[in-house]
Amino acid sequence: MADRVVPMIHVPDVRATVDWYQAIGFTVVDTFGNGFGGLSFAILSLGSSQVMFNQDGRPSTRNRREVDLYVYMDKVDDVFQRLRERVEVVEGPHDTSYGMREFIIRDLNRFWITFGQASASGVLMNGVREGDLEAVRRALETAGLEPQTLTVALATASAGEYENEKIAELLEKAGAVPPPHVDAATLRSYVGEYAGEQGLTVSVTVKHGALFAVLSGQPPQHLIAVDTTTFRPAAMDASTVTFHVEAGRTTGFGFRQGTTTTQLRRVED
Repeated sequence: MADRVVPMIHVPDVRATVDWYQAIGFTVVDTFGNGFGGLSFAILSLGSSQVMFNQDGRPSTRNRREVDLYVYMDKVDDVFQRLRERVEVVEGPHDTSYGMREFIIRDLNRFWITFGQASASGVLMNGVREGDLEAVRRALETAGLEPQTLTVALATASAGEYENEKIAELLEKAGAVPPPHVDAATLRSYVGEYAGEQGLTVSVTVKHGALFAVLSGQPPQHLIAVDTTTFRPAAMDASTVTFHVEAGRTTGFGFRQGTTTTQLRRVED
């Protein structure tokens, strides 16, 4: 068996915590008494995930705790429908920029529990980058893929290090269309340095007729056109970069990840 890490969380009432987790589908693996008719320790599981609870913790009203749980599973939307009326929902089902579909709830001790599975777009883009034709085929059989995601996948499979003729052909048969053409002058107008809050800096460049964004210390991200001002990073799902143009001059851009948008301003030369 491969090594794995099982989180231990300290809670004020192990018995109450065990009862709550059992009610949402966890199974008790083992428990130890505290000598007074209660529990001092418990191990619970859900699928291949396990968590340990120990007594002497404290609940919290903070937005997040030092330790939160992440549960990998299948059919995450079905699980959400089963739990939504019985728990406090922090975030409903949504696709993330890192290729997962997740929802988040709080337990009785105010910990966050995130339930997640690979999103259809995440499976698709990983398949494209890994040259896995069958993974791409499985993703295309899943409902809910946005046309923009298919366009990004096709652009990724059509040129550069992930070029794959068979995958590109499969994507085209599924209805993927090439990204819109953005002329060279417009692309050059976006080139420059951009700065945001807390020291965030991004450099935008053009190479071989394609737009790239470079976050400090990170590899370049190929930006694929959605329209003449909005682009999607090829390696980031559910994210967009939208340039702000005023009087023919680029003044900044908004970087959207899921439901959050970060604004960056163009740094003057």
